[in-house]
Parts: sequence; C-alpha cells; structure tokens
Amino acid sequence: MKISFLVAASTLLTAGLVQAAPTVNGGQVHFKGEFVNAACAVSSDTANQTVDLGQHRTAKITKAGDYTPNVPFQIKLVDCDTEVSKTAQFAFSGPQDATDTTLLKIHSGPSANAVTATGVGVEISDSKGKVLTPDGSVLSAAQTLIDGNNTFNFIARYKATAAAATAGQAYADANFVITYN
Repeated sequence: MKISFLVAASTLLTAGLVQAAPTVNGGQVHFKGEFVNAACAVSSDTANQTVDLGQHRTAKITKAGDYTPNVPFQIKLVDCDTEVSKTAQFAFSGPQDATDTTLLKIHSGPSANAVTATGVGVEISDSKGKVLTPDGSVLSAAQTLIDGNNTFNFIARYKATAAAATAGQAYADANFVITYN
C-alpha cells in the first residue's frame, strides 16, 4: 500500500512540474506582400534594394560634371505574361538636387549626427545610357517582355555639381514605377 501511495505521489509531483513550464510572449512576425493587376510582379529581392556606390576621394572631383565609376544594378520582374503587355519601361522619382535637377539629392542617411557630402548628386541611367531624371518624367528605353522572368539593367553613379566636393555621407533615395505597353 505504501508503494502504491509513493508511486501515485511521485506521478502527481512530476505532472505538476511539467505543467509549471511558463509561457512568455516572444515577439511578433510581420508578413508583407502585395497583389498587382499588371503584366508582371517585381521580384522581392530587387523591390527594396540598396545600391552601394562606394567610397570616393573628394580630390577626384575637380569640376562640375565629373563622375565616379558606373555601378550597375538590376530590377527583376517575375511571372510576366506577354498576353497582358508586350513591353515595360521604368521611371524614377525622388528629391532632386538643387543645382542639377537631373540628379537625386543626397542626404546623410540614417545617422542623425552624420555630415552630408556636398557638390555631388546621384545619376541613374538605363542600359542604353539614357539619363532617367528623378522627376519621373523620363522613361527608360522600352524592353520587350518574355513570359516568365525579365531583368532590367540600370547604372548609378555620383556626378559632381560643383568644382569640389566636401566629405560626408552621400545617400539618396528613389522610387520607381513601371509602365507596361
């Protein structure tokens, strides 16, 4: 009888320990997406990308119109249906440089204490070399779509707006739209 009682008591104690495990809030998971009524969808790996234009010496900027080397970047369209549209073109928009409105205005980026470089802006061109102004009015060369995935190539670079650049952070932001035909 004592053995039965001890086994029953041990079982109850063990069950109590198992049930005593705490549950705590661990955080949240955010899900993001979008449905579009268009010929293609923008690939998630190029929809919100960062293009690193690199670090450059101010001494290399000696006159307005000087450029840093080209930095290629791509925007990929996926799940394209050529029954809906045959071509696609891109336009970019963002804050314009005060001196040269064909360029994106630069800022100091996410750091509130950072110094912003001066004397340069960011220029975006399509694969044919056509400058895509940040007012959204200039469309890239039309590219024929194929069913499935399509890649569009662009170039970004800094362009001098003055005879000298000053040191500092040089970030710029642009949104893009796609025109299907």
